[in-house]
Amino acid sequence: MKIDIIHPAHYRDNGTLIQSKKWYDRLGAYVPHLGPALLAALTPPEHEVRLIEEYIEDIDFDSDCDVVALSAQIMQYDRCKDIASAFRARGKKTILGGFLPTMLPHRVEGLVDAIVIGEGDEVWGDILKDIERGQLKSRYQSQKPVDISNLPVPRYDLIKKDRIVVYPVQATRGCPFKCDYCCITSVYKGSYRKIPIESILRDIEATGSKDINFCDDNLCEDVKFADKLFTAMAGSKIRWGTQTTINVARHPKLLKKARDSGCNLMALGVETISAQNLENMNKTFQTIDKFAEGFKRIADAGISPHALIIFGMPNDNNETFEQTLEYLEKLKIPVAQFFILMPYPGTPAGDKAWKNNKVFDKQLSHFREPYVVYQPELLTPQELHDGWWNVLERFYSLSSIFKRVILNPNKGNFGFDLAINLYYWSKIKRGIHPVYFGN
Repeated sequence: MKIDIIHPAHYRDNGTLIQSKKWYDRLGAYVPHLGPALLAALTPPEHEVRLIEEYIEDIDFDSDCDVVALSAQIMQYDRCKDIASAFRARGKKTILGGFLPTMLPHRVEGLVDAIVIGEGDEVWGDILKDIERGQLKSRYQSQKPVDISNLPVPRYDLIKKDRIVVYPVQATRGCPFKCDYCCITSVYKGSYRKIPIESILRDIEATGSKDINFCDDNLCEDVKFADKLFTAMAGSKIRWGTQTTINVARHPKLLKKARDSGCNLMALGVETISAQNLENMNKTFQTIDKFAEGFKRIADAGISPHALIIFGMPNDNNETFEQTLEYLEKLKIPVAQFFILMPYPGTPAGDKAWKNNKVFDKQLSHFREPYVVYQPELLTPQELHDGWWNVLERFYSLSSIFKRVILNPNKGNFGFDLAINLYYWSKIKRGIHPVYFGN
């Protein structure tokens, strides 16, 4: 069979697609999703596979494929519905996996021929066999966490090379913590598994690139595992970044090994500078009074600390925005990503907001920035939106960039940090959130 694996784009309010067709937008499309390339690798060799990243290319709805596999997030609901409808009208079998069907199976079942709930690694082969036998079920779900010790090399060869590419590599899957707002907990049920180090090294080499992104949700939480991995990577001459918690700063020797193995950035899910917010969201494994020390240790190791901040938590008020901005600028944090809390169905915080009728905008394509879809505790929706955007504009103003980056004594990643800041500045000047290609 011929199989098209598609990672969809998403819509603007006017119905047009958000894509990165222009060269300067493609600068922000440098990290492809791992899921499609891994699914392609899990496909038996007798089938022909193509990958389509709709953010950078158009879908050919007249494709000669037999099967269309969609991997989607919640905000891509409307686009998935339209893609599936178009292909089903042409007689193609459509399969939907990813966070969207896992968290909202009742909303998507029936829109495609089959949905996959949870991890699809071990059911994908069964799906293809069922299609060939004419016995496709409407729903597939793994009954236990997938054994990731024998995963194949992702099909990196299918990833389009017509832009800068930082290749995704996975070392761990899931996260040991259970933060109330986080989708990862809902999808992986608190499991935290490690891929064998020899397989990770194999995948790094298979990319054929010196630029790697560990697409893990929390790479460094198992310190012994991370230590062994970074030791094995020493001298590999690659550049890599990842996401983890600021807990990594408790281990200076691990930070040095990370840097020696090529680490140039760590995105840190600090989320808030309010201790009460951390308690409210079940994130008490982090302590606010240690943030400044942690950021400094990471920077002193030669690694650029990127702060991930969420606005709209229960204890946030109109003073939160200014306090957060001053705190990050005082510490000269080189890069920060600012998000609006989203009440995702299936998360404890999201389910609570839906149960208490706090969610007033139920359009799933709005479950992303710049939208506020729920009633915050201590802010109006407009105050949350305006405060969030004001922090983005001021943090990425030229004066702030000068103070945080150019005057920053830690120059280990100066060129990299400056380039990101100027790129974000250019997007914000056009009214675009830095992590997206358009509003």
